[in-house]
Amino acid sequence: MNHSLLPQDVTSKDYLIPHVPAGASNVEYEMHEVWENKLSNLIRREQSEKISLDLIRLYLPWKQIFEADSSTCRPHFEIKRETYPIEEVSEDKKVLNITSYIRDQSNICFAHRLANRLEFLVEASKEEHPDEVAILLDSLRNFVRFLQSASNLNYPDVVLSPSKNIRAQWRTGPNRHFAAEFLTTGDANFVIFSPDPKHPEKTIRLSGLVSVDSLIDTVEPHGVLAWSSR
Repeated sequence: MNHSLLPQDVTSKDYLIPHVPAGASNVEYEMHEVWENKLSNLIRREQSEKISLDLIRLYLPWKQIFEADSSTCRPHFEIKRETYPIEEVSEDKKVLNITSYIRDQSNICFAHRLANRLEFLVEASKEEHPDEVAILLDSLRNFVRFLQSASNLNYPDVVLSPSKNIRAQWRTGPNRHFAAEFLTTGDANFVIFSPDPKHPEKTIRLSGLVSVDSLIDTVEPHGVLAWSSR
């Protein structure tokens, strides 16, 4: 059978499995089992509703299956509709996966303390609003990305905004305050209170919206790192 005639995509509901005819040899039954197990594992690994045929070729022994020249090793093929259950990963589970990553794999120096705080926020958020997501996933991702790029920052106070974004605050006094809310768009709202360099008794108050990638470069000229980093 020419595999170029096969469908270009294989989904969890439409995929190829060998049809073993009555009286088939043990070899044919074994090939049937190998094919079905490998394809099932591939779908599970990819966690996808649609898997390209090219990707499947990386895992399955096409030459053996389609070009077998032994009379005892020629399985017959058909398109068979199957329902393959794919576990959906909830947003809350993805958030907890990130907290596990922070604790076990990140380069954040206060990783354990931060992971514990985030897990506490997840629990508190779910208690208050059990039918809503605990933390917006992309907000958390942007926060973690920021901490990994600004690795000298001290541990911040971390809370949730009413919209479930991450808010982080570094504060050592009424005129030494830096806070940022990490949005799902890749931007951050920030607020700075810092001493006026020419009038130390006065306080500069700044706020704005910048990309997370530009946040440190934006706040650094105002002396923020003097009290928020090691």
